[in-house]
Formats: sequence, structure tokens, C-alpha cells
Amino acid sequence: MAAVAANAAANAPAITFLTDAAHLLRMAAPETSAHLLSQRAALLYSNDLTPSDLERQHVCAACGHIMIPGQGTQLKLETLRASRKKAARTKASKSPTLTRKTQPPAKPPQRSKDFTCGLCARVTRIPLPAPAPISRQKAAKAKARMQKAAESVEAPKPATANASSKKRAKNRKAGLQALLSGQQQRPSNPLSLADFMMK
Repeated sequence: MAAVAANAAANAPAITFLTDAAHLLRMAAPETSAHLLSQRAALLYSNDLTPSDLERQHVCAACGHIMIPGQGTQLKLETLRASRKKAARTKASKSPTLTRKTQPPAKPPQRSKDFTCGLCARVTRIPLPAPAPISRQKAAKAKARMQKAAESVEAPKPATANASSKKRAKNRKAGLQALLSGQQQRPSNPLSLADFMMK
């Protein structure tokens, strides 16, 4: 194990060089780029290193082509529901004694991303994790919490028409008084339009 790790560490600069060179040559020489990445894959394999799902969906494992959806490469999101239904039908036809109640609960359908290489047309399937199951109890608890929060926030009591009109009058009066006091406090401007007209 230590020898494999040491060998991989020794080949890390070569792997990085092949990756960078292939990406630089992708547009100018796609076949050369694909060859460099296939050499990189062989180097990874000889060191017992497996590429991650991210690398697998980025580079075709068969020819080394850099796969970019929309630029020759096709991406499909698949749900393997049809094959499951077909298998269930054949199983039900072989054993008619099984009823719906005695059958095991159905698993959620498997989902995957399918990349079709634009150079060799090989399909690379990346499985996607199944979504977490929805718990009815959690949803009910969350709904109860939201209702309690809504009840705790009290709505303001609507003011009566008489109280609101008194409040508006009071505000108007206070505003007028502020305007008058502001005019009284201002020093008179010695240069006004009337001063110019007198001269």
C-alpha cells in the first residue's frame, strides 16, 4: 500500500501535466487532447487510482475526449422506472399468488446522469443519490410550529374611525407648529428680492 502511494506521488506531476496539456489542446487539436487524457487514465489505472465521479463525467473513459454538454456531448437525466416496472410485471406473472399487500414496498427509482461522448458516442452513466424520504411526522411538527408562531405574533388592533381622525388632526397641528417655529427661528436674509427692487 505504501509503495502504491509513493508511486502515485511520484507520478502526480506527470498526471497534472497531461491534464493541463489536454485542456489547452482541446480546441486546437481534439484528437491529441483525447490521446493525452487516455494516457492519463492509463497512468491512473497503473497506480490503482480511480477517477472521481466528477472526472468521469468530464472525460470519456473510452477515448479521453473532454465532454462538455452542448459542444458535441449530450447530457440526459434518466430515471430507471421503466425497467423496474417491466421486471415487476414479469415477476407478478410468474407468481400470481402474490397480492399487492404481500409484495415488498417499492424502492424509489434510481436516477442517473448519462453523458454521451461527442467523439466515440460511448455513454458514461453517473448514478445520482436518491432523495431523502419525506417523513409525515416531521411535516406535521413543522406545520404545528408555524401555526404557533403565527398565533404568537398578534395583529395590531384596528383603530376606530374617531380615534384615527383625532390622531391625524393632532399630527397636522404638530406639523404646522413646527413650520411656524422654524420660520420664526430663521434669521431674516439681508439680501432678499425686495432689497434689490428698492435699489
